[in-house]
Parts: sequence; structure tokens; C-alpha cells
Amino acid sequence: MEFYHLRSFVAVAQTGNLTQAAKRLYTTPPAISAHIKTLEDELNTPLFVRSSKGMALTDKGKLLLTKAQVTLDSAVDLVNLAAENQHEIIGNFNLATNVATEQLKLSELADNIQASCPGISLAIQPQSTGKTLNDLRESSIDGGYIFGDIPDDLVGITVLEQTITTIAPVSFDVNSIATKADLASQPWIKMGDYCPFDQRLSQLLGSNVPSVLKTSDDGTRLALVASGLGLSFIEIEAALLAQQNQQVQIIPLLDFTLPLQFVVAKHRASEPVIATFKQIIAQLWC
Repeated sequence: MEFYHLRSFVAVAQTGNLTQAAKRLYTTPPAISAHIKTLEDELNTPLFVRSSKGMALTDKGKLLLTKAQVTLDSAVDLVNLAAENQHEIIGNFNLATNVATEQLKLSELADNIQASCPGISLAIQPQSTGKTLNDLRESSIDGGYIFGDIPDDLVGITVLEQTITTIAPVSFDVNSIATKADLASQPWIKMGDYCPFDQRLSQLLGSNVPSVLKTSDDGTRLALVASGLGLSFIEIEAALLAQQNQQVQIIPLLDFTLPLQFVVAKHRASEPVIATFKQIIAQLWC
């Protein structure tokens, strides 16, 4: 049984409506519905009677509502004590990353967790901004790094301003590029899914930029550019290293910056492990 399942259960019980519950928890009605179904399956009992007028508690649901509220209140009390009792916090934290380990200070982060919260087990998985946003809303990860502004249903910390540049194959004739319009006619390797890189590309060059393929993996995208398939956006640190190794060349004409943010779902921000982890991140980047 997950903490956020109980929060969804209580919110629906209090509002009698999936949409209103979703607004309260800054998530979506399908996500709330999935939480309720998972909880009902785990408890092997229906918690609501669903009708065109909304959702009403069953008799068993009414009995469980009081217990659920007590559990949530206890969790809030635990969060309030987290700062003073971090060594007692035990749990797992699934973290999504989207840039290099060194940029995110992951070694320092692991050391800080071990020193102040040894009960927290950290699992790291690299993925794109778009997948991270989706996984946070589905509660399949606990926190992650994203590029761009923080959506209303998330809360977070600005880590740094990241410069994004354009990379091209070493065989590409950069002298043929005088204006942005010259780049608009070139084939591009995009990110796909949801990505601020693709959004910025459309803003800079228009929505009709030819795309040969899409991949959210930086290493794959860099290799495809190096092989001569097209141009792409990438973080400046990775671009400089690849250029030094004579894999690609940099075209600075479209350079821009995006905020790199650490974010968690707003409706889960008070969970003890998440609240403690967010505090550690804030200390690391202050």
C-alpha cells in the first residue's frame, strides 16, 4: 500500500469527484482513478459506488476513511520530525537524471545521503525530461531532473542554468551557415516524446524543420550526428568533449540556456522520504 494511494482515496472521499480530487492533488483524474483501483484490488473490496453524480463511499470505504486519515496525519508528523531525525528515515528513492553524473553532483549526493540518511536507498535511472514528467505523474519514480519551467503539479529546486548548443558532423560545411534560415533546411535529430529542446528548435527555426529521426538518449543522438545523419541540440559540456575528441563540431548560432530543475510531484512532497531527499538536494545546491 502506497502513501499516495491513501491520499487519493481521502481526496475522492472528501470531494466525491475524481476531477476535484485531481485538482486538489495537482494530478490528473486518470491517475487518481488508477490509485483507487490499485487500493481496491489490494484490499480486495470496493471503496466507492460510482455513478453519473460522482463517487460515494461504500460502507467498507467509510470504515477505512478514518483509518486512512489517521495514517496521513501521522505521516505529516513524521515529516515535521525528519529534519531532526533523518537517520531514522528508511525507504527507497527512485531518481531520474537527464545530464552527466558530474553535472548533477551525484557522487556528493550519494555521500550526503549515506552520512545523514543511511536508511534511504537511492536508485538512479537516466531518461528524458518528457518521460520524467510522465513518470512523476504516474508515481513510478519519486523525483527527477528536468529542463525548462516547473509545471504547476510539481515542486522543485533550480539547480543551474544549462547552455544548449548545436552539434554537426565533422564533415559538415559550417561556412555555408550564415543565418538561422540556413539551419532550418538541414536534417535534424530531435528528442521526441516531450522535450524543451524540440520546443526551442521550433521557436528558433519554425515548425517545419526536417527531422530524420528522434531519440531522447544523449549518447545515441551524439553518435548519430557523428555518423553524418544530421544536426542536433546537446548540453554544451558534452558537445565540447565530443568536439575535443573530433567526433562532432559545434555551431553556436542557436545557443540558448534552460534551467535544470530537480522536481517531485506536489501531491507527494510531504512523504517522509521525498521531503527528506528534497532537503538534501537543496543543501547540495545552496
